[in-house]
Amino acid sequence: MRTEHTPRAWVFATLLALAGGAAAQTSPWYVSGLLTTTHDDNLLRLGNNQEPLAGQSRSDTVTSTALIAGLDQLISRQRLQASVTLRDNRFARNDRYDNESYSGGVSLDWSTINRISGQLSAGRSRALSTFNADVIGLLPQKNFETTEGVNASVSFGLVTEWSLELSGGMRRVRNSIDVASVQAQNLDQDNAAIGLAWRPGGKLETTLSLREVRGRFPTFRLVDGVFEDDRFTQRGVDLAVRWLPSGASQIEARIGTGETQYERGGDRDFDSINGSLGWVWRPTGKLTLNTRLAREKGQDNYPTFVRVPIGFFFFDLPSVQSDLRTIDTLRLQADWAATAKVAVSSSVQQTRRDVDSRTRSVFDGVLRRLAEGTDDTTIVTLGGRWSPQRWSLFGCDLRHETRRATGNVTVGLKGLSLSCYAQATLR
Repeated sequence: MRTEHTPRAWVFATLLALAGGAAAQTSPWYVSGLLTTTHDDNLLRLGNNQEPLAGQSRSDTVTSTALIAGLDQLISRQRLQASVTLRDNRFARNDRYDNESYSGGVSLDWSTINRISGQLSAGRSRALSTFNADVIGLLPQKNFETTEGVNASVSFGLVTEWSLELSGGMRRVRNSIDVASVQAQNLDQDNAAIGLAWRPGGKLETTLSLREVRGRFPTFRLVDGVFEDDRFTQRGVDLAVRWLPSGASQIEARIGTGETQYERGGDRDFDSINGSLGWVWRPTGKLTLNTRLAREKGQDNYPTFVRVPIGFFFFDLPSVQSDLRTIDTLRLQADWAATAKVAVSSSVQQTRRDVDSRTRSVFDGVLRRLAEGTDDTTIVTLGGRWSPQRWSLFGCDLRHETRRATGNVTVGLKGLSLSCYAQATLR
């Protein structure tokens, strides 16, 4: 017999009734109830020839009930925003994944009369996590990923067109399941950047910045009962440009170089050039077209073992598997406000990923190719939203995913999901 947990559907029904009676009121505070039902025919993202584990189902229907509360308040020149979301998620077939999740955050946008402005923000969330099944494998039980972060930025106006930009932050990630390959993904990361921005007018903005990221995987490997960490440092230069050629068009471009070095690096150190180009075009007052092209190069590392023969025996030597990946993405999205109460959106995304997987023994530090491969993923979405009153929102989203893989790193898969939701907001 399954036990029900809060929040339940009656929370949404109560808010629906209260919101209807308070539709004309406005306040910086708000409370919202959200009920979502999703059916996914490949919930576990299994490959075309993969079968689920015993007691698991490939397809499932997930019901999620959320309670959302927040604040959006102007205080003189400052703006304070805060929100918290409590969510209860129930799986019809894979009930081992039933869970409660949450997210919360607060931010303060501030400015002074002396052309100094900035932002402070902090957030924390916990949610059910899924991992790269190609490397870690399908987890037989649920894993909660808890993420928390703090960020700050300051802008100093130097002269009319120039400003100095400073930013910094930290991010922490922790996983709940006691599996070595999962605990290895725990992360402590700090970042800082300094940049110079040029704004000659309202239509052009250019920023050149230097950044540094220092990271640490604190529980990367367990050696003789003690965790051994894995540290890295990344330094880079970024150039960002935003241009408004007309009132109906906006172009954003970004390019950055990066040099990543590992403290226990060996051959894992790598250089990268990442970039993106985006164009937002509003040909009419009701239609918005968004096009984005991006390239990203990065690396994932996992602790593993390599079995080697020594004499008449085999020994498992501690090793590190490094997956160097290059991802190219093209995304097209259209948003149409059919009426004041009805909106339709659709998108197509094409992603190509090249993966070079290598392994390195802790004794020789030399990377040796383990596998390589390429996959192409196409994601098509179609959604509609209806807001009959200011306090209510109803909608559905259809999503189809197809992945074609070559080589022996990833596998092909297909997935189709339909999600419908209803939301009521009380202010």
